[in-house]
Amino acid sequence: MRPVVFLGDFNVDLIMAGLQGVPMPDREVGCTAFDIVMGASCCIAAAVYARLGGAAAVCGLSGTDDFGAIMRARLSEAGVRTGLVARDPGGKTGVTVNLVQAQGRSQVTFPGAMGAFSGAHVPARAFRRLRHLHISGIYQAQSLLPDVAGLLRRAAAAGATTSMDCQWDLTERWENLDEWLPRLDWLFVNDQEARSMTGEADSRRALRALASRTRRPVLKAGPAGAWVMDGETELRVPGHAVTVVDTIGAGDNFDAGFLFAVIEKGMETAAAAQFANAAAARSCTFRGGTAAASTFNDVVRFMERR
Repeated sequence: MRPVVFLGDFNVDLIMAGLQGVPMPDREVGCTAFDIVMGASCCIAAAVYARLGGAAAVCGLSGTDDFGAIMRARLSEAGVRTGLVARDPGGKTGVTVNLVQAQGRSQVTFPGAMGAFSGAHVPARAFRRLRHLHISGIYQAQSLLPDVAGLLRRAAAAGATTSMDCQWDLTERWENLDEWLPRLDWLFVNDQEARSMTGEADSRRALRALASRTRRPVLKAGPAGAWVMDGETELRVPGHAVTVVDTIGAGDNFDAGFLFAVIEKGMETAAAAQFANAAAARSCTFRGGTAAASTFNDVVRFMERR
């Protein structure tokens, strides 16, 4: 079975939930829950895709520490192939600390090995039986930025389709987008990212601005749903109101759900976006980006109940 390769960031998530106050200098704050879970946009999306029933592989760079071993083990448990994950000798695996208070979340990331991940770590065999390449979290993998256009070219030459969810750029310069966007079949962004990328204050204008630069942009708006530009056609798909436990990884669940619906199930754009919204909403009722462990039938039943 030809896999979808998820390439990009690679880190664990440390989740401290139920914060009993706002963190401040020289002041200790308690919390009510702590977990070590699979992190990284790239890895969460791969795990979700595999649980839904697709063939998924991750390509990234880990350290040689316990966190790297935890990540590879969790990916394998989800059914994701990890043979394309390289190890940085003596390096430390990336870590994101998530501080969750009510519905708000703050994140602090140590890039570790993923900051050194580059095209040199991507083996030629990654493109041999490639079905689709999804690149994610690349602004945390700074050494990868100059190589992304070349990776997209190699994927296209192998007959694969491509997508990207670059995640937030801390500098808001959005380097290299003009090089990448024309090479994509799908671009996934959230509302804040779309407005920052385009300089537009209105989300729909931001979506249309992106549509002039890339083939099919998809704007994720959480419970408000999603907007998709497919050619000249603008589609709006409503979201789902749920009792939120944790929003970590909701956007990655959307990406994986959308790609699975299109690639594995052959769904049209509107139906794929509906399925993706449901996958993302269901994930928000669990703590951690992969705890929902949604199968295809789980998501279908979730949609039927609503």
